[in-house]
Amino acid sequence: MNMLRSLKVFCLVALLLSIGTATASAITAPPLAELVGVKTEDGVPLFGLHYRPAVKSTAVVIHLPGGPGAFASSQDMAPLALALNRNGYHFLSFNLRTAGANGMIYAKSDEYLKDIAAIVAYAKEKGLTNIILLGHSLSSARAFYYMAQTHEPMVKGIIVSAGITSPYQEAQMRWNEAERAQYEDFLAKRREDVKAGRGKELSSYQWGGPRRVFEFSAATWVDVFGNPQESNAGTVKFGKDITLPVLIVHGTKDETAVPKNAEEILASLTNSPKKELVWIEGGNHLFIGTADKYAEVVSAWVTKNFGKTLKKTARK
Repeated sequence: MNMLRSLKVFCLVALLLSIGTATASAITAPPLAELVGVKTEDGVPLFGLHYRPAVKSTAVVIHLPGGPGAFASSQDMAPLALALNRNGYHFLSFNLRTAGANGMIYAKSDEYLKDIAAIVAYAKEKGLTNIILLGHSLSSARAFYYMAQTHEPMVKGIIVSAGITSPYQEAQMRWNEAERAQYEDFLAKRREDVKAGRGKELSSYQWGGPRRVFEFSAATWVDVFGNPQESNAGTVKFGKDITLPVLIVHGTKDETAVPKNAEEILASLTNSPKKELVWIEGGNHLFIGTADKYAEVVSAWVTKNFGKTLKKTARK
C-alpha cells in the first residue's frame, strides 16, 4: 500500500514538474499522462510519462532529457506534449539511469544505449512502430550514438533540441587558449587515474562560471567529457551515420550550448535525406519563456515530414 501511495505522489509531482516551474509566460495545462516503467537489459529501472492522443496511432515522439536525464525539470514540455497529442502522436518522456541521486558521477556513454533500447522496446510493445527520437542537450549525442550503433528501423527521424557537438567540443567554443590548456592538463591526469585503476576516484572542475562546478569520476571525465577520439558523447562524431530526417531546433540565446553547436551539427549530417535548422528567437538552453514557440516548431516539423496520424475512429 505504501508503494502504491508513493507512486501516486511521485506521478503527481512529476506531472507538475514536467510542465516547467520557471517559465515566464502562463503555463499550459498538461494533457493527462500515465506513469510507466521499464527495465534495461542490465536490470536498471527507468520511469517515464506516457502522454496518449485521443485517437489510435502508431506514432510516438520519445523525449530523452539532457544532462543527467531527468524528465522533471524547468523545461516546460506541456505545450509540446499537447500539440503532438492533438496531431495524433504519442509523447514519451523518460528518465535515464543517471537521473537519480548520484547523477552522472559514474556515467558511461555505452550504458545510455541500454536505456534508449529499453525505452524504444517499450514503445514497440505498445504498437508504436513509427518512432521519432527527441534528444535534448547531451541526449542529442546519446540519440546519435544509439542510431549509429543500432540503426533501429522503427526510428524514422531525430530532433536535436539545444544540441551539443560534445561536452569537450562545446567547451572549446567558449574557452580561451589558457582555459583549454588548463583542461587538457586536468584531463591528462584523469586518464592517468583510469590507467592506474583509479577510474572511480572523484574529481571536480569548474566547467563554466562559478556555479558550474562538476564532480565526476575519472572514468566519466574521460568517457563523457573527453576528446572525440576517446569519448562517444558526441553528435558530430556520428553525424555521417545518421541517414534519417533531422530537425535541429536551437535558441539564439542559448547560454549552455552556444549557437555554433547547432551549425556544426547541421554540417555533420552529410547523409541525412532531410536536415533543417530552426532558430528560436530569444530561446535559452531550456527554452524558458519560449516553450510555445518551441512546441509550434517541433510539432510542425513532425507533421510536415511524417503527416498527421489522426484517424476517424477515436481510440477506445
